Amino acid sequence: MQPKYYNMRVGLLIAALCWGIAIQPATADYKVLHNFTDSPNDGAEPSGALTLSGSTLYGMTPYGGNSSNGVVFKVNIDGAGHTILHNFRGGTGDGVRPFGSLTLSGSTLFGMTVSGGSHGWGVIFKINIDGTGYKILHNFAASPDGTGPRGSLTLSGSTLYGMAYQGGSNGIGGMAISGMMFKMNTDGTGYKIIHSFGWPGDGFGPLGSLTASGSTLYGMTSAGGGGAVGGDGGVVFKVNSDGTGYNILHHFDAYFDPSDGYQPRGALTLSGSTLYGMTSEGGSHKWGVIFKVNIDGTGYKILHNFAGGTADGHMPFYGSLSLSGSTLYGMTLGGGVNRGGVVFKINKDGTGYTLLHNFDHRSCGYPYGSLRLS
Repeated sequence: MQPKYYNMRVGLLIAALCWGIAIQPATADYKVLHNFTDSPNDGAEPSGALTLSGSTLYGMTPYGGNSSNGVVFKVNIDGAGHTILHNFRGGTGDGVRPFGSLTLSGSTLFGMTVSGGSHGWGVIFKINIDGTGYKILHNFAASPDGTGPRGSLTLSGSTLYGMAYQGGSNGIGGMAISGMMFKMNTDGTGYKIIHSFGWPGDGFGPLGSLTASGSTLYGMTSAGGGGAVGGDGGVVFKVNSDGTGYNILHHFDAYFDPSDGYQPRGALTLSGSTLYGMTSEGGSHKWGVIFKVNIDGTGYKILHNFAGGTADGHMPFYGSLSLSGSTLYGMTLGGGVNRGGVVFKINKDGTGYTLLHNFDHRSCGYPYGSLRLS
């Protein structure tokens, strides 16, 4: 069975969910928890991180299910109890192609789809952890609203924050395609656009999620900006939760400038006053970088240039870094001994970069998402 696009994976540091056939673990600590079958009774090609609550993991797949439009599922951390909580039906009454991760608040999960809904541009939804209470909270309506969100919702108090890849009130060549940020209460009220990305100078096309710290939100866009060699490589930004105080902290340079990364995806990881993140391209080997930057925009530094080949990973895709103590963990889409991507760790100061696992492209590989530490 061939994947519809890159074979997406999500997982834990010592376990993973896979689409396809069972494999032999590469190390004694690595274990496949579930093999997706792309059937009416199962999902296919998961993208995003798993959401952990107690001993249960929750996630989504953009394909599979009884309408082939994706599912919400749960599975125990030992691999037992895999259950579909919702089959996306599509059309005007439901979303299509859920993307990103689920956000948990109490016993309720929140998420988004890329398309579907009453306008066809995606939805924000909620569902209880037992599969009851599914409800669409917002139907994206395109400009000046958003369209096609490709990230996850960020919860702060009782407010959800997110971004849409396109839409907003600013655009290129008269077309409002630059993307936007929004907020909404967990009960579905108070939906408001807090920033529309513009071009040139500003970032556009966010492909990730926001990171909240107090009343400040941090995020990235995959394109735009005004870097030293022409810009258009994306930006790191901060904005107040009410939409004021928008400020670009770093402009990524385009055209694979070896002095910088290019096209960041995913979310930033905050530790103290420092943000950590990755770009999917750029750097000295053109395969992406790991970077850090202070919350005031100073201290930007590349911690690692992905080299690809058999000795390193390449192209971290839609994933973010997971922090434990002074160590960051992450995954890449490709590279490694078996050419299926890698799991790696690196210290916050850039030392100690180590590959922990090599995925095998012939069976379980090409991770799309982030690690979940328990």
